[in-house]
Amino acid sequence: MQYDCQEEGIRKAADRRTNARKGWRMTEKMSREKAEWSPEWLTIREFSHITPVNLFHKEQEEGEKQPEAEQQLTAEFRRNLHVLVRARFMLETAQENLTLRLTADDHYKLYVESGFVAEGPAPGYPDHYYYNEIPLGKMEAGEHCFGLHLYYQGLINRVYNSGDLRFAFAAELMDAQGCRIPLRFCYERTDAYSGGTIGYDTQFLENFDSRKFPEGWSSAGFDDAGWKTPAAAEWADYRLYLQPTRMLCGERIKPEKVEIYEDGSIRIDVGEEVAGSLCLTAEGSAGDTVEIFCGEELDESGSVRYEMRCNCSYHEIWTLTDGCCSLEPYDYKGFRYAKLLPGKGVNIRGIFVQTRHYPMEEGAEVTSSEKRLEQIFSICKNAVKYGTQEGYVDCPTREKGQYLGDVVVTAHAQVLLTGKTQMLLKCIDQFAQTRAVCPGLLAVAPGGLMQEIADYSLMYPQLLALYYRYTGNAAALLPYYKTALGMIRHFAQYERADGLLVQVADKWNLVDWPENLRDEYDFALTRPVVGAGCHNVINALYLGAKKTLNGLARVLGREEPYELEKPVFAYRRAFYRKETGLLADSETSSHTSLHSNVYALYFGLLEEAEEAPVIEFLEKRGFSCGVMLSYYLLLALARRGRYESVYRLLLNDSDHGWCNMLREGATTCFEAWGKDQKWNTSLCHPWASAPVPVILEEIAGIHLSPEGGCDFAPHIPKEVDYFHASVRVRGKMYTVTKQDGEIHAAIDGIEQSKEM
Repeated sequence: MQYDCQEEGIRKAADRRTNARKGWRMTEKMSREKAEWSPEWLTIREFSHITPVNLFHKEQEEGEKQPEAEQQLTAEFRRNLHVLVRARFMLETAQENLTLRLTADDHYKLYVESGFVAEGPAPGYPDHYYYNEIPLGKMEAGEHCFGLHLYYQGLINRVYNSGDLRFAFAAELMDAQGCRIPLRFCYERTDAYSGGTIGYDTQFLENFDSRKFPEGWSSAGFDDAGWKTPAAAEWADYRLYLQPTRMLCGERIKPEKVEIYEDGSIRIDVGEEVAGSLCLTAEGSAGDTVEIFCGEELDESGSVRYEMRCNCSYHEIWTLTDGCCSLEPYDYKGFRYAKLLPGKGVNIRGIFVQTRHYPMEEGAEVTSSEKRLEQIFSICKNAVKYGTQEGYVDCPTREKGQYLGDVVVTAHAQVLLTGKTQMLLKCIDQFAQTRAVCPGLLAVAPGGLMQEIADYSLMYPQLLALYYRYTGNAAALLPYYKTALGMIRHFAQYERADGLLVQVADKWNLVDWPENLRDEYDFALTRPVVGAGCHNVINALYLGAKKTLNGLARVLGREEPYELEKPVFAYRRAFYRKETGLLADSETSSHTSLHSNVYALYFGLLEEAEEAPVIEFLEKRGFSCGVMLSYYLLLALARRGRYESVYRLLLNDSDHGWCNMLREGATTCFEAWGKDQKWNTSLCHPWASAPVPVILEEIAGIHLSPEGGCDFAPHIPKEVDYFHASVRVRGKMYTVTKQDGEIHAAIDGIEQSKEM
């Protein structure tokens, strides 16, 4: 059988494209790269002739408003749009190794013969959008069908570039020889989904009406008479690249506990917080309902706290059809508990949870006689697992955004836990793409908000150094090194004569978050205007970024781009207080915060003789900061050989520590040290996962080099009787074990020298 190169009756969308590309535009080299796949893009008729809009504006400028993009459509098609697409095809003979190329904006779920197969793509910008290649395996001769459940969110948020009026899909089915198999598409909108927005406009509630959803819609035998033919997306302006990361996966798990009460209500405990969906099977009559409440915790009365601390309210209604029917939500939530209120006559037949996360093989483990160490490692590991979705999300509940500063911590932990660096490199690339909007880089990518945080932009070089450390691949970093140099040039406009930054007012100066955990940092940081003057943290990060880029220049075989002796001297002159031996918050302040000293020590901005008082101060102040800064504090102390302090801080029993999270019932690490320390706290926030690299690299002493070797330098406390840590990176398993007073290190089971 010969396969045509085009579907009959549909002209190439490229022939219909106009100059409607008024939305996202790349201005650098990346925009001139050849796309890897140039398919026809199809959409529903209401979206076929629209003009995409540009969502980006400076977040802090007064008078600016997010564009009301959805107003270009009728209210009926404004947002939260679910569309079912059937793709029929005929095989004259049995075929092996079929491959489906597939993408959609905003999102798709793929079903083959009614069975769920995959979802994607990872969110991206139109000029660098992703597609997936999905193996469908062997199929017998005859008529077949696959189904696409497409979703247009239509919101302007930190997850999708939605609300820009781009809603379309592209699909090609290839045989083993690379020939296209003709596909016949038809579609139908479904209004089975309704509900308001939650979080920071990141998702809709899924009030689902089974009566309005066509049963068996993706099977070959389904009657699709009356379904519509999709139209060419004349505006389609995407550049497509094969998604460099793996597809999402998950597990179908049974709840740990299901309790049925006299009033018919049901309380479900999954056992730990997960990212995923609560799936149900029930029997009843058409119009019967089940109210569903989900939450991260229970309240004081033992009820599910569905009006959550994180500004989400997980309360949804499922409306049944006659007989037995099922609920499998489209989107995902972060939750542990659920409560069901079945209507009279409704019989709940099945309950399970479908988790959702990036593949995470069990490559790293920690066990110890000090159980708190195990538990802390476990909650951090779980947070990283469920905080790594199509990208590194800040949390699976409120924002679901990939924040650059958060990623420094999360990616470090994720690489060690999985031994894989593909997600890190994609993240590096996505933040590089934001230079088209702001050369100083955005704080969140690839979402549809132009959020700028100076601190986070200046952390970008740390991601490059992290990637090099675990791959040794300097060449892959060259384009991103150039991006980082451009980021520094952006900030250089705020330099005064001595090289220090003054009043970086076009971006949010964060220092720490939440504000109440800034250790009374003494400088005006109000938005949108930063107080006049020169303050410590922004300059420490600026000099730290330059030092990091100088190091990368050396591995790239280039000259160091920055002279640092004079600006580092200026930094000490501006902030070092001789009378205390500590660094002040601003040039005119005498106040000394933890933050002003942590970064100075971490980036090595002090003379060696000046470090002792700073180290002592940090040890005494402990975690008088937000959770994210603990990463820099612990590593700064470890690099100065203060391992006893590191261990003490890890297990400290105060209100500011991971032990407090454990006391409060954590199964994933929190956004703040305790549930009540931040007004909108999420209880699954991987920016608190610093213990993963600290335990594995500083306590266990598994130091991996860019060249592929490992220097074992364990610092396991004497009081710990038993300890075992394992890390799998680059195909090798590294282990450190303490037992019976002896410490042993091994690579793939082969014991290494005991000179440790």
